[in-house]
Parts: sequence; structure tokens; C-alpha cells
Amino acid sequence: MKKDYIIPIFFSLRLIFMPGLLLSAGVGETSVVDITAQEILARVDMVLEYPTGIIKGKIMHVTPDGRSNLITLKGYISEEDYLFKFSTKGRGERLNVLYNLGGEDIWVYNIYSIKLFNKRGIDKYDPILMTNFYYIDLSNYDFQSNYRAKIIGEVIVKGYNCYKMKLHPIYKIGKYGLLTIYVSKKDYIPLRIDFHDRDRVIFKTLAIAKVVMRNGRDIPIRYDMLDINKGTVTILEFYDFIENVKLNKRIFRHQVLGEAK
Repeated sequence: MKKDYIIPIFFSLRLIFMPGLLLSAGVGETSVVDITAQEILARVDMVLEYPTGIIKGKIMHVTPDGRSNLITLKGYISEEDYLFKFSTKGRGERLNVLYNLGGEDIWVYNIYSIKLFNKRGIDKYDPILMTNFYYIDLSNYDFQSNYRAKIIGEVIVKGYNCYKMKLHPIYKIGKYGLLTIYVSKKDYIPLRIDFHDRDRVIFKTLAIAKVVMRNGRDIPIRYDMLDINKGTVTILEFYDFIENVKLNKRIFRHQVLGEAK
């Protein structure tokens, strides 16, 4: 069963994170909230978890002049580690990207240069193959552990009642100075995330455009990332899931990333 969340990407948003008890319900009105910002983020993290096994997908990067570039990917997913292999038509396999410790530790093996890189600090914000997705964007690192958040209101996004939240990074070493997030009250899907730079100006926005139900849980399968300054759009879509697969733990060691199969 599929859900389509087509979110308009040309309106402005703002937000921050701390546990909160009151939400604005309208001018001069307030209503008691029975869930804290911390709990909401914990549920968002659960929604964004990759399903274990093997997943296949594609990335389409579109420029303002209509040109597009297609990248295919294959992911090997365990509970704490993920390995993504990126390929392009004509050039074959390009990158092996390994996420350890739930996405906190990032290793990149460039197949052409035969070099291994440990992405730390600001390097986690390098773009993946010149797309709008940074390495950190696919890491599924916990929002709950990395941001202070606050519920600042309730809004309707594409017909869905949402919590409106601001998320401040705990570690101020990256490109994201603030996140604005709109979370569906019904199923805690983050329908839209705005990425602000260190000056609090929105420069990227992410919309979850499609969700499927698998094994009793909602799994986002399409992510649309807009770079506002460049006018480019990158669409990431997962289309195949292979479950009940026993993965060799060896592929999740960065020491053998260049030979991962």
C-alpha cells in the first residue's frame, strides 16, 4: 500500500528543539500536547530507519536547463551498519560508502582513484557524486542525539496535520545551522525538512514524496531534495527490497571496503 506525500517545495519554514508542552492552536488559543519534542524525534528516527537486508534504488539529478544524470545504488543494511554502492551508466561502479555505528562513522572508497576516505566533521557535508544529497544525509544519524528541538506550533501540510519544530545542532561543526521539520501527527513521517546554513538561511529542502507499508511499518521510499541556490533537484527512490538475507559482517569493515562485493 502506497502513500503519496507530494509536498510543495517553494514556501518558507522555520523551527528549534527542546521538550515542549504547549502548542499554538490559533490566535489566542493553546492546547496541551501529550508528547514531547524528544519523543517526536525518537519516533521520526524510527520511521527513517532503513529496512534490514538489501535495497535497490536510483538517484536522478536534474539541473535547471533540464539535463539529468542517473545514478543507481544498492544498499546492504544491517541494524547498525549500511554499505551503499553507487554506479553510473557508462562508468560502472563509482563509490562504495560505508556507514558504521548507526551512521555516525562514514567511510568512502573511490573506485577510480583507489582511495579510502574517512569523512569527519565538515567533510560529511560533501555532495555525493555532485548531487544535492550530502554523505550525512544518507547516514540516518539520530536526530534525537544530534539536535535540540522545540515544538513551536501545528500546521497543515498538504492536508496532513503536522507538528512544526525547530532543531538546533548540538555539535556546531557542519553546514546545517538549523533544521525546520514538519512531522505528521498521525504517523510521525517528516513530510518536509528545511536545511538552514550557519546564517539561518534556507538553502536546501527535502520532501518525502512517497511512503510504502512493509511488515506493519511505514517506509519512505522517495526523497526529493531541492537546492534553492542552484535550482537543482535530486530525487532518490528505493524500488526493491530483499529481506531475510544473511549479510557477511566483513563487508561492513572499512579495511576491506575496496574489495566489498
